[in-house]
Amino acid sequence: MKIPNILTLVRFILIPIISFLLYLNNSGLIILSIILFLFAIWTDWADGYIARKYKQQTIFGTFMDPLVDKTLILTILFIFTDLALIPLWIILLLLFREFLVTGVRQVCSTDGRVVGANWMGKSKFIFQALAGVYFQLLLYFRIKNHTNIVFNVTVGYYLILLLTIISLAFAANFVWWHRKTIFSKI
Repeated sequence: MKIPNILTLVRFILIPIISFLLYLNNSGLIILSIILFLFAIWTDWADGYIARKYKQQTIFGTFMDPLVDKTLILTILFIFTDLALIPLWIILLLLFREFLVTGVRQVCSTDGRVVGANWMGKSKFIFQALAGVYFQLLLYFRIKNHTNIVFNVTVGYYLILLLTIISLAFAANFVWWHRKTIFSKI
């Protein structure tokens, strides 16, 4: 098994561990979840870098890497919804966006084209990762009963709302770029 695929599997295994830690209502374990989350984000960068540099791209990695990324981010955001930090409708819009982009990629693949991530998708992932860290810190301060002007639900709401608007705008642009392929298949 190639190193990039191992890193993808490690990231996948970290998802339930991070999820479990977030539900334990313990500030020390929230710090551990942040560390593991940041490590998971690093593995995303590392597996892509290694795969490109050492020509270790595989079909498994091409399929699983973006799927694991989406699962990591959406799982953590759904947890924050369950913990009443993020409204459900925002996460559902982000889920819609992911299905839309994945659908467009699938349609394009019928022509034998592999549509990889571009700067917008990578930026969206970075914004979502930062939001994940933000909400983990918000949860940490909530558990510590520490009022914080930066890490509060109102700031978090506007942060995730802005992220959602940017993500949807990027998706609309993605659909626009591939509109000819999409409409030729309808």
